Amino acid sequence: MSWRAVASRSSGRQDAIKIARGGGATHLISTLQQFGYGLVPASAAPEGTTVFAAARVAARQHGGDAIYALKLFSDSNEYWFAVIRGGQPSSIDRIIMSDNDMELIEAARQEIENGVEDNVAYTIFTNLEDHDLSDKARSLTAADLLLAATGEEDVLQPLPKKSGQIPTPVIAVVGVAVLVAFGNKGSSLYKEKERQRLARLSQSAEEPPEQAWARATKAWADAHRAADPQGLAAVRVSLGSVPLVWGGWDLQSATCNAAPPVVPQPGAAAQGDQRWGCAATYTRSQVGHLNREMKENIPAGWTVQYRGLDTIVASWNASQASQPFKYEALRSIETHMVETVSRLQRLQPAFGQVGDLTFVPVEITPPRKGDGTAVPMVPSVPQLRAATFTLKAPLRSVDALIDAGVEADWQQISMYFKRADGEKVDLKSSALTADIKAVIYANAR
Repeated sequence: MSWRAVASRSSGRQDAIKIARGGGATHLISTLQQFGYGLVPASAAPEGTTVFAAARVAARQHGGDAIYALKLFSDSNEYWFAVIRGGQPSSIDRIIMSDNDMELIEAARQEIENGVEDNVAYTIFTNLEDHDLSDKARSLTAADLLLAATGEEDVLQPLPKKSGQIPTPVIAVVGVAVLVAFGNKGSSLYKEKERQRLARLSQSAEEPPEQAWARATKAWADAHRAADPQGLAAVRVSLGSVPLVWGGWDLQSATCNAAPPVVPQPGAAAQGDQRWGCAATYTRSQVGHLNREMKENIPAGWTVQYRGLDTIVASWNASQASQPFKYEALRSIETHMVETVSRLQRLQPAFGQVGDLTFVPVEITPPRKGDGTAVPMVPSVPQLRAATFTLKAPLRSVDALIDAGVEADWQQISMYFKRADGEKVDLKSSALTADIKAVIYANAR
């Protein structure tokens, strides 16, 4: 599939159709944020066949930043590689034809390295056995994606045909081939999995709406963390221990991203500690040590990548005790607009920027009935609102933020080092600055 971001609010479906036609596409899928298009041969999907965009299914299921490296079928040489950024499919979504796993593994490694440069910590989903991509990779198969392909929002729609027009197959079939492979070689596999899925749906077809929504709201809660005023404490200590000069190499920046909670298996206890993935970039000065010498002096717990002559990227992990998300613990919007904002206002003199709190509705994915339609919402479903905000300040001011008791889901903290050569120094300036991103959830009732 080819994916593009929607250029502006004024861009509409007709603009997407025009671009898709220009690329020789036959099918299109669009959302408010982006649209995707590709060529689906008629032999793979006869008229009336429901065709799902695999990358959209994956993004909806898992969200966040993720890499998918799947061997489609055990007896084939077809692999699927896709990258999800910020819960949206990226331009990297293609089929790889290879006699072994190495090409897919190398593609994933390259994207992981690119993510380190962009301060992105990917979750890896794969069904390869010996890949060495991550010791925390999650198991996923093509069949799992097939089972998840149920939502109308993931369906590719045929482009409306112009009179006398024959689509020109300009787009490489590699991206859409994932759909072709799923449709052709996966036919028998899909039918069996679909039979099992329909059997489960049949059993739950008469499930009371309250029970169905209870499962859906629990699933959403399991994928989030409780707000914690101390949520930055451990990662702040971790960043504070990063050397500004290491073997003659100067720190440029360091970023820590909060990893999403691992959704527990049914009946299992919720995950304990919050995991952070951190990365720091160093550049070599004129007196910087050689890579050989740097390798002998790597701080404990660090993994190092050498990039060219003058750059080293170090990565490590930090952890912070956390609690499961609980709807009943949410404060009201008014409470946050008074109490939380008051805490932020008190910090303003020491912060370069304090973002406003603007709460917007949060949609919980509705459960589905046996016929695939959404279960009507029941009064007991929590009415959630979320406000995403950013903070910029000297690193030392993060300690004041932690002490202020701001209850938020802290998602990212970045540190930047710039020597203050003769610059004016005040409460809001420092050689070490920090950018912080967080989300505050509230009860709208």
